[in-house]
This record gives sequence, structure tokens and C-alpha cells, in this order.
Amino acid sequence: RKLTLRSIARYDSIEQLENRLVSDTARLKDIASVRYAMPEQKFRVRAMSRPAVAIAVVKEGDANTLEVARKVNEVVDQLRANPRLQLIEVAELWDQGDVIKESLSTLLASGRVGGIIALLVLFFFLRRFRMTVIVTLSIPLSIIIALTVMYFAGESLNVLTLLALMISVGLLVDNSVVVAENIFRFHREGFSRRDSCIKGAGEIALAIVMATLTTIIVFLPVSLVEGMGQFFLLRLSIPISVALLGSLLVALIFIPLSVYLTLPTHRDEDASPHVVFDWLKRAYDGSFGWLNHRYTRLLAFFLKRRLDLVVGLLLLTGLTATTACQKVKVVDVQEEDRGGFFLSVELPDNTTLEEAEQYFLAGEKVIEGLAPELDLDGWFLFHRATFGEFQGWFKNPRTNKVSPREATQRVMESLPEKAGVRVFTGNEDQTDDKKSKNLHAFVLEGEDSRQLDIVATELEELFTSVRGVIGAQKVDDQSPSELALVLDRDRAQSQGINPTMVSTIVGYALRGQSLRRYSYGGKEIPVTVRFRVEDRDSLDEIADFEVPAGGHGATVPLSSLTEPRFLASPAMITRNNKKTARNITIELEEGEEEDARARLIALAGRIDLPEGISFSRGNRETGLNDDVKSMLFAGAISVVFIYLLMGFLFESFILPLSILWTIPLAGLGVYWAHFGMGLDIDFLGVVGLILLVGVVVNNGIVLIDYVNRLRGGGMPREEAVVLAAERRFRPIMMTALTTIGGMIPLTVRGASSIGLSYKSFGLTLIGGLTSATLLTLLVVPIFYTLFDDLRGSFVVLWRKLVREGSVPQVRTDP
Repeated sequence: RKLTLRSIARYDSIEQLENRLVSDTARLKDIASVRYAMPEQKFRVRAMSRPAVAIAVVKEGDANTLEVARKVNEVVDQLRANPRLQLIEVAELWDQGDVIKESLSTLLASGRVGGIIALLVLFFFLRRFRMTVIVTLSIPLSIIIALTVMYFAGESLNVLTLLALMISVGLLVDNSVVVAENIFRFHREGFSRRDSCIKGAGEIALAIVMATLTTIIVFLPVSLVEGMGQFFLLRLSIPISVALLGSLLVALIFIPLSVYLTLPTHRDEDASPHVVFDWLKRAYDGSFGWLNHRYTRLLAFFLKRRLDLVVGLLLLTGLTATTACQKVKVVDVQEEDRGGFFLSVELPDNTTLEEAEQYFLAGEKVIEGLAPELDLDGWFLFHRATFGEFQGWFKNPRTNKVSPREATQRVMESLPEKAGVRVFTGNEDQTDDKKSKNLHAFVLEGEDSRQLDIVATELEELFTSVRGVIGAQKVDDQSPSELALVLDRDRAQSQGINPTMVSTIVGYALRGQSLRRYSYGGKEIPVTVRFRVEDRDSLDEIADFEVPAGGHGATVPLSSLTEPRFLASPAMITRNNKKTARNITIELEEGEEEDARARLIALAGRIDLPEGISFSRGNRETGLNDDVKSMLFAGAISVVFIYLLMGFLFESFILPLSILWTIPLAGLGVYWAHFGMGLDIDFLGVVGLILLVGVVVNNGIVLIDYVNRLRGGGMPREEAVVLAAERRFRPIMMTALTTIGGMIPLTVRGASSIGLSYKSFGLTLIGGLTSATLLTLLVVPIFYTLFDDLRGSFVVLWRKLVREGSVPQVRTDP
């Protein structure tokens, strides 16, 4: 039979372990010293100028974040109340639960304010209390439909789904406003309540269905987006799409029925004698009524001078391209929304942990002294022997206006100088290009990665000395210097030595070996066997190690088999244009970006690089992030889908081109809005751009659809265009203002505690909708007539070609 024997390494004291026999005549304490001590430290952590232990708690994949955060906070409270830990401070550096609750609170508060603004806008335009309430009820009804579908689909309420529902607050009233306004128009023209509701809803039904689908269809290319872009669009698409479909159902069923019950029996009963309503009517007539009249007259004027409008639009586009577009960049995150500063430090390879600690303690005192001036709420440092980092985060809310770049620059200028120490303004990912107005990047290309690193290091020192430059970013995959013991294979083979044995001996000498845990005092204690520091702290000591050779107890020294060499071994190799590439990213001072960038480019043009190394062409500036690129590509595909959908609606692929002009018109507003606020378009702003593509074409669809209906009734084209613009002015203005009003609260709020800001997202929708609305009633009708003329010319040309082509085939008798 087979018996299993297991040794239980269990000792009652350190002395029993020391007296363990390792041979017939020797005990463990005779050849080794046994100590119960803390493991050898390889790094140091400090927070708020005090020694610290950093603990990161990560939840399981299927766990609820808020629930886990609540339980962790309960444990932290128990630790604080423990009398044995009264001298130890427990500080929470980051709590994702608080971040989620803060974001949810921001979105809910902004949604409430946005809903109130939408209610006031509707009441001002409709001037009927009951009708305003009916149209406003479309918002909660649509959201209830969306939440019901989301519940059965297994979706949860989180930051992104709530953001999607808040976006929908302004969009949900669009269909209801258009239907209600169309019903009122028929009622004012003398139709009965029943006929007004049937004709008003029926006439506009197809147009609002198509307008709703154009907003939903922008999410179809989501599969073409990769990374965070796909995640954001996917999480936004479901709530928005379901809510919009719910609003369509509400607009075509609930609104006509409710309006039927509230409309007066006779047209004369429509006006209310209340003084408030009279005041609102006078206010409307003096503002939007006057604007409607001016728009109509201006449209009639430009119908006779269409080329003048086209030239004016081209001039406006050129002004935007040369002014706003030059100042506004597409970035990952807003510069002002960064929650603090981050500095990466690189020390010489021969630095010990104690020497590194002295430098970082000195730097910590600098940051502590600058904390009141920089508005810091806390700071943190982590370091090993040859590298480390400083971090600092601002108070929330802020008490001064020191920007993250200014804070970074002041800390860098105040840090102690030490030979061989290099300070970087952050870590750069060589595989991910990022675009920001405060960064400038050079790409070196060559064949030898080690030579590229040497040249790049020299260039970084040269570029950081340029006026207007804060510093360089550290490359994450910095090539370490390694000591290689190169084995003489012939000599090892002649003495019967296996190269694997040499590797084992060296590894054991440097790292030691971990044994099974030692059970002592109710604790499981890790056990490590290794040589003393003085026996392994130099190359000479390692070279004296004996390697077994040929059996019979013979050994040879390691120095007789190996040759030591210092080699650089890159952790990662990046290739560009079929060559090895190395990025150099420089951070620029605030307000000096353009001048500093020009100085860097001029300096790079005068540098004589070593043979085989060159600057990559066309890569002098950092490119767009891959997520942003894929999202913009998906936006372009969405435009194609919208065009095909409108071609189906209008049974023409020429007339929809006039509506597509609303998209570049919205782009003008997006850039000017960011230019006026001094902001760049960040990642959420790009998400807003894609959503804007589907929103801005809605008004154009409703307008052109009505023009076609009037022309189908026999009305001349110019007269139909003017009348359609006049009658669609109110619903277009109402839908635009309710959506804009819903975005205002979200836009004016500051960044969250983690630097997440919705400013660019809100400005994108507000600016785009504003410019698109103001120009849609003027530009879209003009381009409609131009493309209608073009279509007529094609028809005439086609008929002429068909007639000429058929002449030889027709035979007639005299």
C-alpha cells in the first residue's frame, strides 16, 4: 500500500527553529541567523507628510459599488473607534461610492432645474396653463416608459443612464410641442376640436416619426467605436432611444386626447381674459413675435438674393475656421478640470532606498509649504530606490484660481536639485497619442531603440530649457540598465556544467527562496531563506559563488564561467512608419503655448541628429486620441444613415442635402460657444457632437415636410417656403429653448471631486442648437430652393437625353 507523509512545519518558538538539525553535527543557528522582523522594504509611502500604508479595496465584478463602499466605510469607522488605533489616523483618499452619489445628485438636481426651465418656456409660448401642464406631462410619462423598458431589459440606474435621461428632458417635449402647436393652428383656422386633433396629429405624424428616428439612428454605428467611446455611447443609447420612442407614443396618443378635452368648443373662447396671460401675449409679440416677423421678411429678401446668403455663410465659416477653430482643440479632459498635479521622478540607477527617501522627504516639505498657496487639500508620495511620484489634489470647492499647470510649475521650480535626478510632468503612454493645447510632441524614428533612448534623453534636457516649457513627460517603459552575466558556453560544456544551474545559483544568491509559511502564535508567517546583504551586495561577492561541476563534489567559481556586462533592455518597442519610434512629449506653460510651440519647432529644425535617426514627418503635434478618432468616424457614418433615412422620407436624394446643412451650422455654434468660454472640446463634448448630429436635423425635417405639403396643395414654391417658415417658427423655437434650458444647469455646474465636468457636453448641445435654430429658418429654405432647382435641372436634362436617345428608334410615315 501507499502511505503519504507530510511534514507539518509547526514550532512553538523561534528557539526550536534555531535548534533544527541540518546535518549530523550542525544546527540551523550554526550556519544562519533566524530573525522575526518586518520584511525588507522596497518602497515608501507617505500621505500629508506622515508615514502611511496605502490600501486599495476593489470590489468583485458582480457586487454593487455603493453597497461595498458603505460596508468599507463601516469598517473604517470601527477602526477609528478602536482605542488601540487612536494614534493612527485613517484618511480616505478616494471613495468611488461618494463619487457616484455626488454625480447622481448633480444630475438629479440639474434635471429638476432643467425641467422647471422647460416648463416656463412652454408656458411663455403656449400661454395656457392646462396645455402647458399637458405638454410638460410628456416628460415624466416618457421617462416612466423608458424606466419600465430598462427594468425588464436588466439595465440599472447609474451615472451614464441618468445623464441620458437628463438629456432626454429637453428632447422629450419636442414631439409633443410640434403636435400640440399643429393642433392649435388648425383650431385657430376654424376647425372643430375633433377635426383639429385628427388633422393636427395626422399631418405631422410621419415627420415626427422620421425626426425621432434620426436621433436614434446616430447610435447605430456604436459597434464601429472602440474603447471608452463605445462604452459611453452604448450606455447612453438605450435610455435615450427608449425615452424618445416613448415620447413619440405620448405625442401621437396622449397629446391629441388631452388637447381634445381641454380645447374650447369655439375659437373665440381660446383667448383668456386674465391679466397675466395678456401680459405674456404682449411680451411674446414684442420678442418672438417680432423676431418671427423679421425672419419672414429676411427670408423673403434672401429668396431673391440667394447667392448673397451663400457668400455670407462661406464668410462666416471662414471666420470660424480661422478664429474659433484655431483656438479650440479636441482634448481628452479639460485642463482646468484636473483635480491637482502629478510629478514623476527618476533617480540614478545606483541610488539606495535611503538616499531616495532623503530626496522625497525634502520634496514633501516643499509641497507642504506651498499647500496654502496652491489650495491643496492633501498630498501623497510614493517612491522606490530609483523612481517615485508626487501627487497633490485641490480643495473642493476651490478657494483660489491656481490652475493645475501653474501648480505643477511652482512645485517643479521649488523642488530641490540633485545631480542625476530628473522630474517629469506626468507619465506618457507611447502607444496612445493625446491631443491637448498644453502639450507638444516630437516623434523620433530610427533602427536602434537604445540609441533612440539616448538621443531622446538629450533632447528632453534641451527642450525643457526652452522658455515657456514646464517640463517633459516620463516614458512609462523607460529602458532599465541591467547587469548581464554572459555565459561562456564552451567552457561550461567542457566542465559538464548545465547553464540552467548557473541561472539557478545566481537567482538564489540574489533573491533567496520562499519556504512554506511558519505557524507561530496563531499567525501564518512568511519564511524566506537568503544570503546576508554583505554576501551579495557587490559583483565580486557574486562572482565568488561556487557552481557544481562534473559531479563528485567538484565546483568552479562563477567568475570563471561568466563575463559581466551592463545592457539596456527596453521593456517595449514602438514602431512607426516601419521604424522604431520614441515619443518626446513636452508640457507648455499656460498662456505661452503657441509661442513655446513655435520655439520648439524652430529649435528642432536646427538640430543635427545622429545618422539613422530623424523626426517623423507630420507628427510634430500630438494627434487625436484613438477613442476620439473612432467616435468621429462613427459620427460621419451616422450622417450617412440620416441622409438615407431622409431620402426615404422625401422620396428624393437631393432635397435632404438642404437639411444636412444644419449639421455644419451646428458645428459653428459648438466652436464659438467653446471659444467664448475659453474651453476645449473634451471627450464628453465629442459624445455631445454625435448626439447633436441627430438632434439638429429634426427642425429641418419638420420644416421641409410642411413645405412639400403646401406645394402639394398647389401653392407656389416661394410662397410655400415663406409660409412654412412663419408657421413652424413657434414649435422650432419652443423645442430648441426647452432642450437648451435643460442643458443650462448641467453646464454651469463645476467639475466633480474627480475632475469630471459636463461643461463641454452642455456647451456642445447649447451652442450647436442655438446656431442651428437661428440659421435653420433662413439657410435651410434657401438651400431647399437651390437643390430643388438642381433637381429640376436634372429632370429636364434626363428627359432631354431620353428624348434624343429615342429619336432614331421612332419611325413615322409621311
